[in-house]
Amino acid sequence: MAGAKAGVGRQRMDKLGMVVVAAGSSQRFGRDKLAQLLGGRSVLERAVAAVRTPLPGVPCVLVVAPERVESTRRQWEPAGVAVVAGGQARQDSVRAGIEALALEDGDVAVVHDGARPFVPAADVLAVVEAGRRHGAAVLGAPVADTLKEVTDTGWVVTTRGRERVVRSLTPQVFRVSLLRRAWAEAGGGHWTDEAALLEAQGVPVRVVAGDPRNLKVTTPHDLELLRGLFPRVVRVGQGVDVHPFARGRELWLCGVRLDGEEGLAGHSDADVVLHAVTDAILGACAAGDIGVHFPPSDERWRGAGSAAFVRHALELAGRQGLRPAHCDVTVLAERPRLTPWRERLLTSLAAILGVPAHAVSLKATTCEGLGFVGRGEGIEAFAVVTMEEGG
Repeated sequence: MAGAKAGVGRQRMDKLGMVVVAAGSSQRFGRDKLAQLLGGRSVLERAVAAVRTPLPGVPCVLVVAPERVESTRRQWEPAGVAVVAGGQARQDSVRAGIEALALEDGDVAVVHDGARPFVPAADVLAVVEAGRRHGAAVLGAPVADTLKEVTDTGWVVTTRGRERVVRSLTPQVFRVSLLRRAWAEAGGGHWTDEAALLEAQGVPVRVVAGDPRNLKVTTPHDLELLRGLFPRVVRVGQGVDVHPFARGRELWLCGVRLDGEEGLAGHSDADVVLHAVTDAILGACAAGDIGVHFPPSDERWRGAGSAAFVRHALELAGRQGLRPAHCDVTVLAERPRLTPWRERLLTSLAAILGVPAHAVSLKATTCEGLGFVGRGEGIEAFAVVTMEEGG
């Protein structure tokens, strides 16, 4: 690999530019796959970094869907990445990116998929060196499984040999003149990558052995496989809430009404446990506190069920790619005794959080006559919620 590094570092007449293609619709994934998190950074952020890090200073263009150009520019242009609109087909998007780089025919273009977040730096350098030397080069990974050709209805036609078969990966590297000639001669065909486009025009393409973990995120399963390659994000938040007793009010805890028990004062249903849990979730994703999102001055929340507060906090966390993994609650109260209600409370809390019952802990204790809780004036709840990155 020392040779590859030396090759990239040598003074040459050609200029190098890179295009990251991110103009797809994510239809097979079901939502924006490039925004999904891997170790606290999005798929797209990691894909761009994978090719930029080993090639510092090389101009980079990010190609996105036309409707996302302005929002994407606000994020990426401060980082030195130009953003342009893509086209109907992949080759249209790649062409738009290369033209934005203003490369000459003798220059070299590095083309990478925005949905490939894991590419070792050594692979990037090796394929760039091969592309400069041969005019066209791709990363390829060996195929370990037996290959079957099947009919549309699922019947095996034949078994294919795998000895001379590789998975085509990115980045792929090409002399710009070869791409321009292929675009001019190809007509209206469609190709899944630039190597296939050049192959169709009879251009030899060099294969460079690449890391088989260089997966393209197409389905949620692909994302789960890749998450094992990056450090998992875990955040912990804590929440505390207290409410005094109030005659004539119903008592709600964990989303359960405790019939026959004196309730708590509050603007909403005063569910002290769910309020503490809400604050713990908001704390884990650094999104303020319950008073910011549901101020007591807002009449919309008068008498509201506090489960709505928890679900709102979970929605905010979900936008950051975080989901609850565990919740630990401690209730300080002289009354009522929670033991008879414990199973119902646990089941309700787990359902509101969307986690298994074994991922929720509920403990209760008294204050031995000390303080406002010890005097039987109210209830206090403490919650600790562990949030982890997940799809």
